[in-house]
Amino acid sequence: MANVAMGKKILERLGAKVRVVNQLVGSNAPCTAVIVESVDWKAYGEFSAKRDADSEWQNFISKISSNSDPEADQIATGLSVDAPLG
Repeated sequence: MANVAMGKKILERLGAKVRVVNQLVGSNAPCTAVIVESVDWKAYGEFSAKRDADSEWQNFISKISSNSDPEADQIATGLSVDAPLG
């Protein structure tokens, strides 16, 4: 969970709202999900550009991607939007 905490800290410094939840039931359970929220597409684009240009984030991703014995496996990536309900 140290990597999750570090990633959350970096993303929040860049302006993201980050949630970390444990999935207890379902096809991927048990797992930990990291959710990065944006208020709209413009904010998402601006955040993504800041994240991709940030040297601390790049170094963090490089470190966890090059680990031959990672703490966890990435099992899914997604992009979701709120569903309007009338």
